[in-house]
Amino acid sequence: MFGVYTYMVWMLVFTLLAIGILWVRYYPILWKNRKIIAITSVIAIAYQIAVDPIAESWHAWFFGTDRILGLWIFNFPIEDTVFFVLVAIAVSSFVVSRAARAK
Repeated sequence: MFGVYTYMVWMLVFTLLAIGILWVRYYPILWKNRKIIAITSVIAIAYQIAVDPIAESWHAWFFGTDRILGLWIFNFPIEDTVFFVLVAIAVSSFVVSRAARAK
């Protein structure tokens, strides 16, 4: 559908939409806890960098060269690296917003 931009486009649509909704709705709570979100995101990214090569070596998934840009950081396509960052931010933002609401 989008050629080499396919993975990047769909990943950005779904992750940025979730992050945007969370931050618009819970901005005061999330801004107050931005350091927690940053720290947990860094931990999640480090974990993904450590285990993603294992999953790839087991052929849990692959990256079709016709669907990625072809730029690599470490051993990951740039799209996967951006995915690590955005999903970590989305998940940590969601958890912080839910925990704050539960108080």
